[in-house]
Amino acid sequence: MVRLRMKSFGRLHRPFFRICAMDARSPRDGKAIEELGHYDPMVRNLEARAVLNANRLRYWLSVGAQPSDKVASILKRHGIFKPLPGESWELPTPVNPPAVATPEPTPKQA
Repeated sequence: MVRLRMKSFGRLHRPFFRICAMDARSPRDGKAIEELGHYDPMVRNLEARAVLNANRLRYWLSVGAQPSDKVASILKRHGIFKPLPGESWELPTPVNPPAVATPEPTPKQA
């Protein structure tokens, strides 16, 4: 079974974690199938604590990977959920609207 869990990095009193797809039988800091993001609990900005690859996380959730408790709470906080049956795991890419050209002001003649 594949689990979405965190690998421990960092040093004493300065934790850092990588969020990975790993075989459930592998050790905590063992070889990962794929690295999907990272989590730094020491960052003050709450939105910047986790950097996640949402498309790949949704893919692994769609094929049956089980997140650990901590990873599940991080995914919930960032709004990443398992896709519904029949729904694509890929998130739509935002399309930038075409820029509207504004006419340059004509110089005033005196």
